[in-house]
Amino acid sequence: MQFISSVNKAMDLLKLFTAEHPELSLTELSSHMELHKSSIYRIMSTLAAAGFVEKDRVTQKYRLGLIFLELANHVLSRYNFRDQAKLYLEELAKKTGEIIHLAILDGADIIYLDKKGQAQPLTVATKIGGRSPAYSSAMGKVLLAGLTRQELKKTLGQGSLRKMTANTITEMPILVVELEKVKHQGFAVDDEEAFSGIRCVAAPLKRTDGAVIAAISATVPKQRMGKQRMGEMSQLVKETAQLISERCIKSQIGE
Repeated sequence: MQFISSVNKAMDLLKLFTAEHPELSLTELSSHMELHKSSIYRIMSTLAAAGFVEKDRVTQKYRLGLIFLELANHVLSRYNFRDQAKLYLEELAKKTGEIIHLAILDGADIIYLDKKGQAQPLTVATKIGGRSPAYSSAMGKVLLAGLTRQELKKTLGQGSLRKMTANTITEMPILVVELEKVKHQGFAVDDEEAFSGIRCVAAPLKRTDGAVIAAISATVPKQRMGKQRMGEMSQLVKETAQLISERCIKSQIGE
């Protein structure tokens, strides 16, 4: 398959804008891309004319355009279960006093679709639309457990996985065993595998045919997540996931 190089370059430029670097100068963009400023300028001018970027008149730096808000809403509207899940996630956040997430699988990563609960002094700085490696998170394990062995191999490959913390599972054979356990018990645990000091419990949202379409989780500092609370939290998260799944199914059949 042939690709248009100028379009690829434009996409690569847009991906340089992040929460940490919301604005970038022509010099910075040129340095990151290792392209001459004149080439970067032409691409950015084209993107600006289409509304994909804006240029600050004072600093002369570029930032993403508001069109991305509109496009993001179009994407989120595809996942109608997000609306169905909202009240249940808020209720779970109130009941537990912890941060609750909703995520889907995209390649080898999870993407956060929603986040509920009050900010905590000890928690993770996740954002809606943000990504995390699936293999090291509770939600990711739930979503990966819904794949066939062939799909899992295609998604993660066969080699060792990058170590996120001292507890991260990095060997595929061990991860496969863990995913079988997740499938059998109906929930997954992340014991400081993605972030040190943080434990998570996750459960799947399922369609009528049993296919896993998303996952929800409770994120808790390890100081507040001992063995007993882990069991209680697992049950609460599983029950909430089941309620959301049932609500989504009823919505689809018009009840």
